[in-house]
Order: sequence, then structure tokens, then C-alpha cells
Amino acid sequence: MKKGLKILLCLGLLITLGVLVYISKVYMDFKKREKKYDPLIIETAKRHNIPPSLIKAVILRESKFTENVRGAHGEYGLMQITEGAADDWIRATRKKKFKSYNQLFVPELNVEIGALYLAKGYKKYKNYKNVLALTLAQYNAGPTAVIKNKWVPSHKDGDVLKLVTFPGTKAYIEYILKHQLAYKERGFTSD
Repeated sequence: MKKGLKILLCLGLLITLGVLVYISKVYMDFKKREKKYDPLIIETAKRHNIPPSLIKAVILRESKFTENVRGAHGEYGLMQITEGAADDWIRATRKKKFKSYNQLFVPELNVEIGALYLAKGYKKYKNYKNVLALTLAQYNAGPTAVIKNKWVPSHKDGDVLKLVTFPGTKAYIEYILKHQLAYKERGFTSD
């Protein structure tokens, strides 16, 4: 074998090995973040009487368990809380106004506000077979969009996804429901 070919093969092997090490590190970092918030999620879910697997799946979709991430429209943290949602939470709980919206990066506050919003939808649609889909539609698109666009089925067992007219919201719901079920099946539940 010629020396040049040997060098190319060695370089190719080194690059492949480097890529595999990098992918492994990224995966392990994600797995560590994915479990980091489990106690907080379980405690908050119990307090709001919603499935912890639902909160965990929302966090997966919204931030991939990265607490200091900002959304494309200015959302904050793990559950991508908007300033408007934070202001609503302040009014609902009669808490003091934030010194800075950057407080929304604090996982405990962020998950509390997000869980409260999920719980509102969950309570509102608890008599529907597809309560989780309706809850997620409201979390993603807002309560006005759910009513205005007639996404609430006329029958309690109606298929919500057939009624959702926003492709992004439909994909959002499907993604979270898939992962919520996976978390539940893996035992992440007190549902």
C-alpha cells in the first residue's frame, strides 16, 4: 500500500473516531440534562394535578432541557414562557412584579408558570377523551385560537387533531403526545 493512501486511511479513521466521540458526548450531555429536572417536574406536576410525563415532554419540545435558552419570539427557559404569560401568572397568584424577566430562566419559576398554564387547559378540557391534545393546543396557540378556530370537538370523544388547522400546532401536539407516552411507558409517571 502506498504511503499516501495509508495516511488518507489513518486521517479518515481519526476523523470518524472524532465524530463518534463528539456525538457520544452530545448524547450523554443531553441524557444528563433530561434527568436533571425530574424531581422538580414530579413535584410541580403533583401540585398542579397534571401528568409529570406531560411537563417533561413539553420541556423536551420547547427547550431540550436547556434552562437558559431564548425562543424565536422572546420566550424564556425550559418551558419557553412569554412575558405575557409571566404577567398573567403574577396577576393570578398576586405575586410581586418581576425585577427582570430574566428571572424566567430560573427552572423552578419557569416550570411553575408552564405547569400552571398546562393545568388550566387540563382542567378546562378534563371531560374530553383527548384532554392532552386540547391542553397542548391551548399551550401552543393560546386559548383564543382554540375557541376561535373551533378545535374543540362537538363530542367529548372527538378527534382533536383532525380539527387543528395550524400545521405547526398540529405537529407540536403530535410530537409532545408521542414523547409523553414514551416517558409514561418508561415509568416517568405518577399519572
